[in-house]
Parts: sequence; structure tokens; C-alpha cells
Amino acid sequence: MKPGMAWPIGITAILATSVVGNLIMMRVANNDPSFAIEDNYYQRAVDFDTTMQQQRRSDALGWTAAVAIHGVRRGAGVLRVQLSDSSALPIAADSVVAVAFFNARANERVRLILTHESTDAPGVYRHAIAVAHSGQWEVQIGAWRGNEHFVSSTRVEVSGGDIPPTGAPH
Repeated sequence: MKPGMAWPIGITAILATSVVGNLIMMRVANNDPSFAIEDNYYQRAVDFDTTMQQQRRSDALGWTAAVAIHGVRRGAGVLRVQLSDSSALPIAADSVVAVAFFNARANERVRLILTHESTDAPGVYRHAIAVAHSGQWEVQIGAWRGNEHFVSSTRVEVSGGDIPPTGAPH
């Protein structure tokens, strides 16, 4: 090695270590399952007035949604939604859609099209759902009957026999 080459080699080694370290940190940051960015956040902000108008129309219907995730075993459960009108009578909707996610993993959303539970239970809709975490889940409901459109967002506490508690390694 020529005299005086130790400095350029040392500086190159320090820069290379910095680049490798930054690449590792970027990979870790981009694979964090608890990090979420709201889809179409700019368009949602632009449409805020329309969204609020839809919420007011939905509230005027007087409908309510009782939401539960139950029967959790081996990482699966059942999302159950009971729709009622302002007189507590069941609502036979044309279609019911739900978006559900564990709050600490808000980027892992699941969209479900619910079906009638049975003819014996009018206004009750359900769908199987994968449940990998116990704790707070958010369930956003959309229900349509003719030209009526109902929207609701509910927090649900989920617990199950064999799913790890929130914060436990999995």
C-alpha cells in the first residue's frame, strides 16, 4: 500500500458504513406493521364537506349498528352486525359492507361483504374474520337500502382463548 492511503481508505470505510446503516434503518422503518398512512388522504380532505353531508344524512336515518367480533378461536372469529332503526326494529338492508382493523395495525385492513345471518334474525349480518390480535378493533360499516345509505364507525374490544394479548410476541 502506498504511503498516505490509510486516510482515503478509512474515510471510504466510514462512508460505506453510514450508507449500509441507513439502508438497514430504512428497511426496518418501512416494514413496521404499526405504521399506517390513510389511503387517499388528500382526496378525502378535498371531499370533507361531501363526507360530512353524507354523515348528516346517515344520522338523520336514525339507524344504529350493534357490532361484535365473537367466537374467536385459532385466529378466526365472526364479525356480527345488527342494524336497527330509531324504533329498535331490525333493518333489512340490500347490502352491508364492513372495513375492520386492529388499531395497532391500522395498515392491515380487511374489507368484508356481510350476509344475512338467518331468516330467524332479521337485520343481523355476519362474516368470518381473521383475528390475530386481541384488543381494540375499529369496524366501519356501510349499509344500503334503496337510496338510503348508512355509515357508522365503532370500536370493539376483542378477546379470545388462544390469541396473544396486545403487546405479546407473536
